Amino acid sequence: MEELITYLCNLHFTRLEAQIYVTLLEGGELTGYQIAKKIHISRSSVYSVLDSMHQRGILLLLPGEPLVYKAENPDTLIPKLKRQFAENADEAQQKLKNIVQDTGQEQFFNIRGFDNVVAKARELLLLAKKEVYMNTDFSLHLFEKEFKELNKRGVRIIVFSFANLNCTGLDIEFYSHYRGECSEGHPTRMMLVSDMNVTLVADAYKDRPEFLGTVTQNSLMVSIISEHIHNDIYLLRLREKKNFVFDDSITIGTMLEKR
Repeated sequence: MEELITYLCNLHFTRLEAQIYVTLLEGGELTGYQIAKKIHISRSSVYSVLDSMHQRGILLLLPGEPLVYKAENPDTLIPKLKRQFAENADEAQQKLKNIVQDTGQEQFFNIRGFDNVVAKARELLLLAKKEVYMNTDFSLHLFEKEFKELNKRGVRIIVFSFANLNCTGLDIEFYSHYRGECSEGHPTRMMLVSDMNVTLVADAYKDRPEFLGTVTQNSLMVSIISEHIHNDIYLLRLREKKNFVFDDSITIGTMLEKR
């Protein structure tokens, strides 16, 4: 019974409402007095709750004296609760959108945690209408559903990685320095650009294992990340050309190169 109480509380029942509903399902038709006795609560406390539950269609009230209550059939009640939740959620979403003001300013938003980075990456992927660029060592199958949706819409998906990620079953353009068996390890970076409009950059490393990231529509940041991903692919293609040697003769001696 305790598990059922928890489920009902997650559906926005109070604990007492959940106890009453389950008690009526088990006991059939009961008076307020009988319900109060079964759940060990005073009659004065139970009657106002019974009235509220009846008004919301959770309980049925049988005519006569004394009043007798019956639980609404779960096959009727639960779909009705689902519909009400969906309708309220849609209405709330619309009203909230109406009060959001577009300031026209480019902003930066910080996110924290691996799961939040994955969720934001999925969101930005689904916003794309033309192209997405990624540089990541995340498992690409985390985004399999989003890739399939983008493929249906004809969106070009370009992914670069310094790891040899598993692309089996994924309709994407994948570039990597590695060949042969896939070698997915612990994820450390996510760089994503959607339609040259918005970018996500996030990473984690040994001294800071928690993922931290930034999302922005700042046009310069979007361009920088897009160029970074393109340059990774250009360098890969140069290395693959015959007689091309990538050595110290083309470096400029910076901190970045020595990292």
